[in-house]
Amino acid sequence: MHPYDTLQAQVRWLQLRLNPAVPLSPSEVRVHVYRDHVDTAVLDDLNTCFQQQLPMPEHTPDSYTAFILCKPALSEGVLDVHALECLGQDGEPNGELWLKLKSGAALAATFGAPDGEPVVPLPALQKYLLGGIEPPGLTPLAQKDGPSWLCTPLDTDGEDWQLPVLETPLDVPERFAGHCYMKLVTKHHPAIERTSLVTEEKTQ
Repeated sequence: MHPYDTLQAQVRWLQLRLNPAVPLSPSEVRVHVYRDHVDTAVLDDLNTCFQQQLPMPEHTPDSYTAFILCKPALSEGVLDVHALECLGQDGEPNGELWLKLKSGAALAATFGAPDGEPVVPLPALQKYLLGGIEPPGLTPLAQKDGPSWLCTPLDTDGEDWQLPVLETPLDVPERFAGHCYMKLVTKHHPAIERTSLVTEEKTQ
């Protein structure tokens, strides 16, 4: 089995959960997985390339650079979405999963289905990703644009997890319209161990 199969299946469910009314099957959602360290200098380099109209820096298909440059898109009945599995200093997943999906509103407009939920259902999405573990309070940190979303860290230190999200409107150029970006926590995240320990203490 390909090592990304389980993660890809999870991301498909998360995408479909944004608007369960659309006639889109899991087989029609293609998940592109990236695995890399997050380096803020990469975004600075890309901004310089855009501003000075320079060639993009060389990068591998599963790199952080590739994730920054990608956009979710629907073409010929297939929805392409993107997931970055962030790595720690040891090269292993650090528990942060960054997602670039299509918004519920965008799916509704495309398929003529009812609108997606008015607010991104973060608690349901986060609980699913944790295999049913109940997350603490969640506060969505709404971002104004893609660079802000990329640069804003998620915060799991307080009583509420602060999760950066971005949903773009539909009345902008197609490449940027109807996107839903979010940063979620997986079972690899240190906060899950803390949450589990607290739960055990309460039940003893």
